[in-house]
Amino acid sequence: MRKWMLALCSLAFVGCASWGSKNKEKSELYLRIGVSYIESGNYPFALRELLKAEELDPKNPVVQNNLGQVYFLRERFDLAEQKFSRAIELKSDYTDARNNLARTLIEVGKYQAAEKELTVVFNDLTYSGVTKAYINWGLSKFLQKDYSGARSAFGKVLETQSDDCVANTYYGRSLFEEKDYSRAAEALDRAVGFCQKGLIDEPHYYSALAYYRLGEKSKAIARFEELIKYYPQGKYRDKAKALLDLIRKGQQ
Repeated sequence: MRKWMLALCSLAFVGCASWGSKNKEKSELYLRIGVSYIESGNYPFALRELLKAEELDPKNPVVQNNLGQVYFLRERFDLAEQKFSRAIELKSDYTDARNNLARTLIEVGKYQAAEKELTVVFNDLTYSGVTKAYINWGLSKFLQKDYSGARSAFGKVLETQSDDCVANTYYGRSLFEEKDYSRAAEALDRAVGFCQKGLIDEPHYYSALAYYRLGEKSKAIARFEELIKYYPQGKYRDKAKALLDLIRKGQQ
């Protein structure tokens, strides 16, 4: 899931007011530079600029939120939690920061705390990032093995964003865990197409497993072969090669 960190965080880079004082104006400049580095994936440089912004304007909740995102993307979840919490302290109705805090809490296994924050997020009817909140809710349920609850959350995302890679993948994976392999294969096949652009090999792998469980070994082999070919650096490449070898040996 961590390859989807940037997508799953509800990024809030804009909306900074003109702060008036010279320090605040400089802080906003550093903030914007830091944001550009986040968007380009240069997280060390982003952190450097955002820390400058924080030093000049420590009570800017947008700076705190973006610092939280950088720490999250660098897998320093303890610091990310601190920064997102601080952003909410400074601006209690900062729903983007609250959604990001929930995502961080999920990452460290604090599911009840995350769902408490997400409940507040859902109650903000003006919040435009509600689909990301439903993805976070779905991930929380999936990791707790509440696969029905996960499907319900991801299904809400798919109602409005049918091409969402994460929602399609984890909707399919939830069906797989429920041993509904036919529907899982169908959902994961959809996810394969939507996830290729982001070089996400997870739906390929679980699609192959679903076909294997259905006894459709030729389709499983095709999926594993595609994964190995198109995702040479993929997370599931080694597993796919090992299973492909086992299937082929079994056919001899």
